[in-house]
Parts: sequence; C-alpha cells; structure tokens
Amino acid sequence: MSHQTGIQASDDLKLFFATVKDGNVRALKVGIENEQLVLLDHKSVKGTWDEDYDRCVLDMVEPKQPCYIFYRLDSMNNQGYEWLFISYSPDDSHTRQKMMYAGTRTTIKLEFGGGHILDEMFTTLKSEVCLAGYWKHKETQHASAPLTLAETELKEVKQNTQ
Repeated sequence: MSHQTGIQASDDLKLFFATVKDGNVRALKVGIENEQLVLLDHKSVKGTWDEDYDRCVLDMVEPKQPCYIFYRLDSMNNQGYEWLFISYSPDDSHTRQKMMYAGTRTTIKLEFGGGHILDEMFTTLKSEVCLAGYWKHKETQHASAPLTLAETELKEVKQNTQ
C-alpha cells in the first residue's frame, strides 16, 4: 500500500486536464513544484500514436528528474481517448523526490481520470521510456510466469506424453 503525500493538482493543471480530452494533445508532462502538481510541458498530435511517441516522450524526460507523462493513444473507450500513464523516476534522482512522486502517483491518476488510462509503466531509465521500451513492457505483461525446475520437468513430461 502506498502512502499519499497530500500533494494536489494546481487549478491550472485541472483546467488543462479538462481540455486534453478533445484529442488535440498527444502528450503532457506533469511535475511537482512548490508542493503542487503542475503542467511542465505538452505536445500536440502530429501523426499516429506510434509515429509521435519518441518525438513527444523522449523530449520530456530529463536526467535525475522524476516526472509523470500522460501519452494519448489513438484507441478510444466510452469515456474518450485512452492514455498511457508513465511514471518516470530515475535511480539517480534525490530520494526525497522519488518518495514524493511515488506517494503522489495515485492522486495524479485520479485527478486525470482513471477510466482514461489504458496502461501504465513505471520506469527508471530513459531506454525504458522509448517506444521500444514500451513494446518490451507490453511483451512482459503477456509473458507466462517463470517456472521452477520441477514445473519445467513436469511440463516436458506432459508434452512428451501427448
């Protein structure tokens, strides 16, 4: 269970969240400043979601600086466009920052609207944030759980008896 920090979204960020649902914004970056969640950057839609991905997301990631990134996909549900939520917290950032961002992750998703978030990633490296990193994340979500030696042997026996 994560502990909440009490940090809330600024009024400007709440207003921006209301406007991004129209589909013109591809990505937005949110950070914590003066004990508030604030909009740090946003990018407009130029192409399809996968064409825009690296252009938008990689520009938003800075060394030693945690942030949240919301990335709009082209798919929709009954609430509108679906979004990817990326929580970026580099290992070499200050411990206090990492703790604040970890403790505010639930708050930011609720402020944005959890029903819009299709998928989420927690990343610590820039290489995990790129499109190739996202595809790897998707692969690991659908991979089967690792097997013990006994389970592997049992699986081989079952395959050989069929």
